[in-house]
Amino acid sequence: MSRSRFVGAPLSVQCATAGVVRDRSWVWLPGHLGALTRWVPPSLVDEVVEAAGRGQHRVRLLPSRVMVYFVLAMGLFTDCGYRRVWAALTARWPRWAVADPSAAALRQARRRLGVEPLALLFSRLRGPMGTAGTLGVFWRGLRLVAWDGTCLEVADSEANVARFRRHASRTTRPAGFPQVRLTALIECGTRAVVDAVFGPQQYAEWPQARALLPSLKAGMLLLADRGYDGYEALRDAAATGADVLWRVQSGRLLPVIDALPDGTHLTLVTDRRSGDRLTRWMRHGRRGPMPANLTALTLRVISYQVTQCGPDGTCRTSTVRLVTTLLDPERHPADELAAVYHQRWEIETAYYGLKVTLRGADRVLRSRTVDGVEQELFALLVLYQASRRAITEAATSAGIDPDRLSLTIALHTVRLTVINASTSDPAVLAAILVDARNLAPSRRRSRTSPRCVKRTLSPYAYNKTKGSVGRKTTVTVTITLTGGSNTAEPP
Repeated sequence: MSRSRFVGAPLSVQCATAGVVRDRSWVWLPGHLGALTRWVPPSLVDEVVEAAGRGQHRVRLLPSRVMVYFVLAMGLFTDCGYRRVWAALTARWPRWAVADPSAAALRQARRRLGVEPLALLFSRLRGPMGTAGTLGVFWRGLRLVAWDGTCLEVADSEANVARFRRHASRTTRPAGFPQVRLTALIECGTRAVVDAVFGPQQYAEWPQARALLPSLKAGMLLLADRGYDGYEALRDAAATGADVLWRVQSGRLLPVIDALPDGTHLTLVTDRRSGDRLTRWMRHGRRGPMPANLTALTLRVISYQVTQCGPDGTCRTSTVRLVTTLLDPERHPADELAAVYHQRWEIETAYYGLKVTLRGADRVLRSRTVDGVEQELFALLVLYQASRRAITEAATSAGIDPDRLSLTIALHTVRLTVINASTSDPAVLAAILVDARNLAPSRRRSRTSPRCVKRTLSPYAYNKTKGSVGRKTTVTVTITLTGGSNTAEPP
């Protein structure tokens, strides 16, 4: 019986057995990713396999190309073992028409594939996606991006503990699972991954973020929280040509060097030695000229108050201080910049999509080796990026903000197309994504969710999770510019 039907680029491979020439093109049948095959085509997979040195001189029952798709499918079916993942990839064809490997054979083939092909595949897919026609990507000609860090739990094995370590503090016992720290640069408008790095949990966020600096370009506006407000971080990020809009800690020295008419002011952010000299000059009433040869960066300070009123009538007011390299108050109004900064939370939504929607809530990575963890994490990033590309293209074509399209619906649809081996018509996925019944509201609901410990180390500390679920509320936010201060404490 013929086995000539296959997914992907055709490759005629024949062998002679007992004088009969048999077509072995059926070995490529599992080499697909359903509706996402358009963005992860076999030609690209073959390219990264060859570049990683994992090409094969003979056709195995589990070729390298097929194993790349198998590792990606593991990220789509995280609750399935090896055999069930393979069954999902081959469900369209009868059992006799495809290979039927054991779990041990799949595990050995995955180990033989290694990390490099998945790492190269992610490097080919990463990057901003939004175009001039994509809603919500640009603000006044600047592409909004944000970076931040997060942690993911990995399997509790000796190799993983030795490499990634367990989180612990002086007052609590070590966590149940070792963790990987991931730092990513996200395009806010599409939530696509521009670049990402990961390593052991004990790594600090800024050293990881430093590795993302080459991905920053002129024309980007980088948003970041208070964890990155050091002088070196601001200096290095601004040196890339990108503009920054960062929140800073309340105690940082931000002297008024030049007051601006809109209530903001120019300041100098210095290193430690220059900061001490600047502080002494200010404490002496600014007598004489400003100290010369300061190692400093000129930034604009935007300080404002946010008042949030809940449905019970209680109100809470907090002060936010931002620094930015956008110094012109007419070209870049302070009230718009204050509103733009809150787009930084798009990276939290992106992490939720990666860690919960795709990976599964409270699920640890299955791999028990260091190479397996890295391979699996690259596969998750590839899947997430390909899904975001499908969402962005569908939203751009329909003239809809990508925020309104659901990653959950996209992944559920992709899983069905993997089982059906449906790769020929990606327009079906786009039609499902932009269906009016599947779109989120054009305006988000106002909700609050207080910070709390959701996964406590103590089995008896159940009250710590009280109130962790987001509550729908009516929030009134007023932004009032408050100007600067000369009496801030030194950094």
